[in-house]
Amino acid sequence: MIRSAVPCRCAWPLSKLRIAPLPVPHGEHVVIRVSQTEKFTELGAVTIDTPLSDGDIAAAAVTVKRLLPFDASSGSYRYSTTCSYYDPALLNIIQHPFFEDVACTVLRTGAVHFFQTAILATYPQPGAVFSYDQHIDLQYALLDLEATPRRIVCTFFLWLTDVSEKRAPMMWRPGSHRLLARAWEEQAALRDQMPQVIGVKMEDLPVLDFAQPRPLLARAGQATVLSTAMVHGASSNVDNAPRMAFVMTFVAAGVEVGLPEAQQRTKEAYDAELKYRLRPERTHLVKV
Repeated sequence: MIRSAVPCRCAWPLSKLRIAPLPVPHGEHVVIRVSQTEKFTELGAVTIDTPLSDGDIAAAAVTVKRLLPFDASSGSYRYSTTCSYYDPALLNIIQHPFFEDVACTVLRTGAVHFFQTAILATYPQPGAVFSYDQHIDLQYALLDLEATPRRIVCTFFLWLTDVSEKRAPMMWRPGSHRLLARAWEEQAALRDQMPQVIGVKMEDLPVLDFAQPRPLLARAGQATVLSTAMVHGASSNVDNAPRMAFVMTFVAAGVEVGLPEAQQRTKEAYDAELKYRLRPERTHLVKV
């Protein structure tokens, strides 16, 4: 039996979530300011503080390092995996009401559903010259961004380590999601396909007046709320410590976002298991 979505709730510390109900009604605690939501809409990304404790972040970082260990023999310094883990340190963050509430505000809706998750680790690369990738992961029209509820994906990059200019910062182009949304909207062949998750490299994007890329910097425990429809990409780690992030995405209840077939199968399997592993009062986040 599928349980219908319920209104968003306000943030409580993880320690309280394990021993107390969530009686605080939506709207009594501001989790993201209007100015920050406007920055997300116009620029494509905004970094906010979260209520997670140092212990919560440390536990998540230890988990990610265990799941994505550095392997010197692989020749790789960048590791990731998606929708394949159920560790308590990560599930407690997925089901934390803070992220649900922020997603509700950003997407202009009363209820959201969990969409996807990923963990990322980029280890120091001795002697490397700083370099970065540029691409998009999501395609939508300007009408989708401006709709109520928004027909887009709300993505959180929760930083488990500090991110400096040398420590593999995401390189992003502010406002590029809006330029691309206008361009996609003009292509009749895409109108019935959007919104959709699709990877497109920089060289395959329309030639538009994009802003110059800039590094996205943050402190451990902060989260960047962003749209992966903007031009962005990973960079090399020329620092002396790893950079780790926990990614969570949400969509407004009732909004359908297309996925590549393989990702859709992975999502369905993960959602089915996640439904049983979340606390009973948080299972509404998962639509199965």
